[in-house]
Amino acid sequence: MQVEQQSEVYRTAKKIVTDYLRLNEDEIQPDTHMVDDIGADSLALVELGFKFSETFGVPIVDTSDDKLVFKNLVHFIEEHMSEKKTD
Repeated sequence: MQVEQQSEVYRTAKKIVTDYLRLNEDEIQPDTHMVDDIGADSLALVELGFKFSETFGVPIVDTSDDKLVFKNLVHFIEEHMSEKKTD
């Protein structure tokens, strides 16, 4: 995913993760696994879930392994945001 193709949700979610985990932005790539690649523990995942919910209005309650890949998390948020718009 090139920078110019990144959605606003992608950029905002990346900023949330890098700020909370004190990472450089280049450490988060689309295929980054939140636990395996950047070491987010269960507390960090819960806190990030709250931050995503506050920011995007989408509760993150599913922490299945596929949702822990950054691009899948972004897709989940975007999908649920668009569903809320059509309700």
